[in-house]
Amino acid sequence: MPKKYLNIFKNIDIDEDAVRSSLKNENNKIDEIEIEIFLENEISKKIKDKLEKTILFPPLDFVFQKTPKVLIISPRDRIYQQFAMLITPDITLERMVEIESEIYEQNLSAIVVNTGGFAAYPSLIKKKSNYDYLVSTIAHEWLHQYLFFSPLGQAYFDGGEMIALNESLADIFGEEISETFEDNIFYPDDFYNNFMRETRLETDKLLQNNQIEEAERYMNMKTLEINENGYKIRKINQAYFAFHGNYGSSPSSTSNYDKNLRVLRGKYDSLSDYINDLKKISSIEEFNKLIILKSTEN
Repeated sequence: MPKKYLNIFKNIDIDEDAVRSSLKNENNKIDEIEIEIFLENEISKKIKDKLEKTILFPPLDFVFQKTPKVLIISPRDRIYQQFAMLITPDITLERMVEIESEIYEQNLSAIVVNTGGFAAYPSLIKKKSNYDYLVSTIAHEWLHQYLFFSPLGQAYFDGGEMIALNESLADIFGEEISETFEDNIFYPDDFYNNFMRETRLETDKLLQNNQIEEAERYMNMKTLEINENGYKIRKINQAYFAFHGNYGSSPSSTSNYDKNLRVLRGKYDSLSDYINDLKKISSIEEFNKLIILKSTEN
């Protein structure tokens, strides 16, 4: 029986301040399992309140664990997530480079990247010291599980724009549950944001002019530059932007989905009604129709 369920009747007599302190290694008296149970209870309460539910389905369940890496493949002549495959988190750097090189020889761009969470069941969450980040990430992954049973969640598997729409909505949901509206907890650094946005836009411009090799040289140069500024980014290429561009709040994104979802959110009094309408859509055309419909309402 999993450790968590052996502890199900244990009294978790801790509060948010104690958990925040423990995550920052200021108080190591709290077991990891206790933190998991505390977060599950607290986040479940928040989601029930926001979605006006008495029972959550699926029940919110997660474990702190190494999250899988993911192999992303994009065409070289444009930025588009053509393929994604989960990879063991224990893969070596040498093997990652080999895989990426083998795919490049097929005239494709590839990168193996880390993930902060994965919506298996239970969700796999990479443990971080930032409490708000964890709340947002856990809520983000739960929404993917919830939407799996709806047209919007199923449309994720159509790829492309529907991935971006799902991920951007999950980001906004995580934001509301963690109440981190004012702070971008995933991309808090202005230098990084401006650097990546500029790099993405210039790369797009070069690719649109069919200057593929020039774009790749440019991205290689920018990889060196950002590492010289103290950041640890192994590689910037088309596949890198294809993956990170799925998240509307990311500076690597050039889509309007995050902006449009936020404008649409302002048309709803409750998060519950907002999610209920969005989960029914299965295409970008239906999303655009919903935007038009809500914009014409008084």
